[in-house]
Amino acid sequence: MRIKKFFVFLMIIWVFTAFSFAGIEWFTDIKSVTTKGKKDNNDIATHSYAQAGNVKQVFEGVANENMLHFQDGYWLFKAAEDNIYIVNDKKHEYMVISIDGLLQVAGILGQLVKIQIIDHSINTEALPDETLLGYPCNHLKITTDYTMKIKIAFIKKTMKIHEEKEIWGTTKIPGLAEFHKGFLKKNFKTGIPDLDELIAEQIKQQKEIGFPLKVITHTIQKNKKGKVRGESTTTMTVTKINTKKFPASFFEVPAGYDYVEGPWEKKKGIF
Repeated sequence: MRIKKFFVFLMIIWVFTAFSFAGIEWFTDIKSVTTKGKKDNNDIATHSYAQAGNVKQVFEGVANENMLHFQDGYWLFKAAEDNIYIVNDKKHEYMVISIDGLLQVAGILGQLVKIQIIDHSINTEALPDETLLGYPCNHLKITTDYTMKIKIAFIKKTMKIHEEKEIWGTTKIPGLAEFHKGFLKKNFKTGIPDLDELIAEQIKQQKEIGFPLKVITHTIQKNKKGKVRGESTTTMTVTKINTKKFPASFFEVPAGYDYVEGPWEKKKGIF
């Protein structure tokens, strides 16, 4: 479903850029498993680098490739431009999307789809602190429930969503205080009021947790009669983290790579 992929993309953008700090590299494993509903399993291994607000996330292993996650490719966030470059080393080409440009994409979506979120609730539970990779971690469990009503032309759909997110995050990583201030000043809004309110509340609940070393997200989707239509679990684990200095050229698209338009520029659909 295109709208689902769009929402996932927005959250990836936020996670990708919200923790951009200086002189760090880390390795991450992401495992997504669908236990009920349409199968959408995937395993992604990334090697990420950050310095002075720039972030480079290289995909070292992707079980099921797609337009945004693929072998021999990486995402590059350039702080000075507020742009994300999606680079394909195999084809020697790249796409670009700006953080501000997300508002334009959301505007296109808003013309096609009407979304209403009702009866939402968010509960946060502080769990015992733990140590991961030698770093003391805050440990939270955030439970979110809401009903989403979607209308596309004459088609209406109601979904009840239950999400449990367990987060282990640390504030003790060197350089963590050097957030990219330009990004943090942004409102990060999709242009869909109900969704913006829900995202803002979720971000507020976890803003003090620090850099996430592990996140387990379990989601259950039910229809309006209460029957489970989909259930999935995504686990993100940082397996290694180091401090390191990088030359400025490391965060540049290689010379000679060709620019290609993304679907958000062609305005023919979203993913």
